[in-house]
Amino acid sequence: MAEARDTGAVPPPGDGGTGRVPEVRLAETALVALDEDRILIANPQTGAHGFWPRAQEDRLNRYLDWRRLPDILATAVEDAPATAGESDDGVNGELETLAELIRIGALDERSRDLCGERLPAPGPAWEPAMRFLAATRTLRDTIFALPEAYNALLAEKARLHRQPSAYYERVGAKVLPLSDPTAGRKGRAVRFEDVLLRRRTARRFAETPMSEAQLSALLYYSWGETGSVPNPLGDVFLRKTSPSGGSLHPVEVYAAVMNVEGIEPGLYHYSVRRHALEEIRLEDPRAWISAASGDQEWVAEAGVVFLCTAFLPRTAWKYNYSRVARAVIAEIGYTGQSAFLTATWLGLGAFTTMALRDEIWEEKLGLDPEREPVLSITGAGQLETELKDHARPRKESAPGVDRS
Repeated sequence: MAEARDTGAVPPPGDGGTGRVPEVRLAETALVALDEDRILIANPQTGAHGFWPRAQEDRLNRYLDWRRLPDILATAVEDAPATAGESDDGVNGELETLAELIRIGALDERSRDLCGERLPAPGPAWEPAMRFLAATRTLRDTIFALPEAYNALLAEKARLHRQPSAYYERVGAKVLPLSDPTAGRKGRAVRFEDVLLRRRTARRFAETPMSEAQLSALLYYSWGETGSVPNPLGDVFLRKTSPSGGSLHPVEVYAAVMNVEGIEPGLYHYSVRRHALEEIRLEDPRAWISAASGDQEWVAEAGVVFLCTAFLPRTAWKYNYSRVARAVIAEIGYTGQSAFLTATWLGLGAFTTMALRDEIWEEKLGLDPEREPVLSITGAGQLETELKDHARPRKESAPGVDRS
């Protein structure tokens, strides 16, 4: 196996006693060249190569997809001539082609693909992220504080520096109370498993506005306070639909309202304590929101876009070490899934993306990136009833892969 791994060649057909049927296809590293008469396939690592007549191009094209070895032989048998005695290289030709591709190391074996063996570690573009991961990596002898001793240290710290509030608000902002998010709950008799299985990313939205009740329910069930318990250090621990390290919930949410009935377009902060919107500025976000979201034009078609940030001082007060940044980032995912499922339950479409131009969001919302970094957006809106698939953007398309 080590030799096959070095050259890119697959081992001879067989399952090694595992019961697995090998699947192969042309390696992405293989070099292919064509002229009028011949096809050249070469292994650039070893220099091994082979030639085939152009008449066998269709046979070689079959190796562009994963193929089980029994299916390769079955196809050869099907392609063999029906008339006895007619000359054809059918099965033998297929075996010779397979053997030659293996000899020059021009095939990948799917087990190597599935286990990621053929993939290198992330390259230079990932260096900043890899430095963060390396700096926050723990070792087998990493010491974690014992809860009782750590809580005693926090209690002493709280006497000198009061713990940050569990709530975050824009003081002085105009407050728009939201309707009771639980008012229509009894009318939505949908099985939880159906909500899970129906969840899909939507990138097409109808011009019909979302209702204020839908916006209220989205905020409450995704990021709202469902309960609280006393915090022995003088504040409260919030309970929400997603978990949070230390029950601190650093994720803050800003609503870019674009098409919600009864709510003027603009930028708002969600006040968890009051279940209300705090007005930051009234404007139509559609004028700039696509540019702020990596030029994804369909973002502007949503009824509302929720920007998720992390208010780091709330977490850093209790956990003053960098490892916890991993937990903060993970919490963005937890709350995003809550938003996705809530939107699905409400009959809305939803999406999430981290392809953001942070600086635009920071300027629009007055955010300090060292205290409250931008992390992701989750959008929602009404779906176009005449469409079954809302996944593809209206004005964007992928070019596809040239498989010739």
